[in-house]
Amino acid sequence: MTFRRPTARFLFLSFLILSTVVTYMWISYIGHELSLQERVIGALAARNQVEKENAESLAEAEKEQSRRLATFKAYCEKNNSMVDPSQARLDDHLFVFENIKTVYCYVPKCACKTMKLLLYNLEHNKTARLMGVNKSQFLVNKSNYSANDHHSGWIHGQHFKKLTHYSKEEASTRLATYKKIIVVRDPLERLASAWLNKFVNMPAHSGNFAWVNDLNNRLRSYQDRNPTDKVSEVKKERAFDATQPVPFRKFIFAVSKHLTENEHWLSFNRLCLPCQVDYDFIAHTDTLASDVRLFLKKNNMTANEDILPEQLPRDANEDNVFSDIYSQVPIEEILSLRETFQEDFNMFGYSFEQDLAKILTGKAMG
Repeated sequence: MTFRRPTARFLFLSFLILSTVVTYMWISYIGHELSLQERVIGALAARNQVEKENAESLAEAEKEQSRRLATFKAYCEKNNSMVDPSQARLDDHLFVFENIKTVYCYVPKCACKTMKLLLYNLEHNKTARLMGVNKSQFLVNKSNYSANDHHSGWIHGQHFKKLTHYSKEEASTRLATYKKIIVVRDPLERLASAWLNKFVNMPAHSGNFAWVNDLNNRLRSYQDRNPTDKVSEVKKERAFDATQPVPFRKFIFAVSKHLTENEHWLSFNRLCLPCQVDYDFIAHTDTLASDVRLFLKKNNMTANEDILPEQLPRDANEDNVFSDIYSQVPIEEILSLRETFQEDFNMFGYSFEQDLAKILTGKAMG
């Protein structure tokens, strides 16, 4: 077999093809490197932006926290709001977390499920989650269920240590040295939330009418004892239907008359004795995400981001509570709630007058 020597043309074409391939590979490599570099730069820029926003959010939260504490302490110094211990419910609501040296007063309808779970995770170095609807309450979808996930009511069944489990001296020491946090909410918004939960949604979804029956019995008893009281439509309706939700108007009548006293709508003042306990951190439900992060930062506590709540936009029902729910009730009956919750409004910087203005706006639009 004989071999022919490559011609100059063949060599030239081979060189040209090889050069093209090498050039293409080089350009691809450079392009990849540039693309990778751009992605890294983009990721760093995004992270820096998030850190900047977080820092700004914490700074704003710190200013707001100082304002809340100033309002709270000024109120306690000026007013004698010491609650008669026989009228208080503190025994059931002050939880003590020894490992993180924190005392928390839980208030139903004020993100108590979220806070219980957060403090449980911090205390036990866990990452437990609750099955449900969204991460703002540490709830997860069932499709993502894992060994750390529990049904939404699981956290309420945990045996939290209460202040009453300690001797008087031990309790006093913890109140004097531990961090003390309370989470609050606009009182009228919380009241409407309690009504929706216990007297509308619960009967409709679970068929549980125990709350409805109890309140109807109390209203009927009041009606029999006070035959001339015409303050509310409660007088106009002799028939009590145990299979129907309690109208909101009847509910606030019962609350204003103190016919029913339950932790879900009992005042912050009676549940948590704020001026006696002297809380050093006040969180609000509508700013809970930033408040929680500030609380951790101020107390040199670290937590996995996965167990911290996200601040989601307010639910439309929360924004419409005044125009859609309270606007259906005569103003004079709403005014009867002022005395019941006035201390809560003043102590934590809320405004009954602003709520009333929203209700009047809702009435005008309706």
